[in-house]
Amino acid sequence: MKEWLGLYKYRGHEGIRQLIGSMLIHAYNLHKQEYPLDTTDCSEYITYVPLSDKRLSERGFNQSQQLAEELGRKTGLPVIQLLQRMRHTDKQSFKTRGDRLEDLQGVFAVAPSAKDKHQALFTSSKVTLYVVDDVYTTGSTLNECAKAIKKEFHSVDICGISWAR
Repeated sequence: MKEWLGLYKYRGHEGIRQLIGSMLIHAYNLHKQEYPLDTTDCSEYITYVPLSDKRLSERGFNQSQQLAEELGRKTGLPVIQLLQRMRHTDKQSFKTRGDRLEDLQGVFAVAPSAKDKHQALFTSSKVTLYVVDDVYTTGSTLNECAKAIKKEFHSVDICGISWAR
């Protein structure tokens, strides 16, 4: 798995996204089994962890966005761009848990344009939002994303989905 992620994320083998995206279906299905929804009263959407402009420029793509799009394609759920990264952070993979928690505080926010665009989605019905990231290590990234979303959309249920741990 580590080799696949390296090929995809750091060496630009974007075709691997279809394979990894297919694997996210398993995580999504496990969640649905554990927490079944009454879909008559609930809407589901997918969003993703944003990259900084610097990291996006280095890679040329956002792997979390691509994985979210694959999951959306396979589940039929809409993928919405919701979050923005407020500042660049160094790679989290080289940091301790404490450093990650500190470094990521306040780094994400709901983009003002997304708030305006999607406000009606979050007020018209009960919403479950799946936040996609490629790797879950300490949970600090997904936790900070959830905090930012809850700050703007209080009643949304947020679930993290990642490919690897």
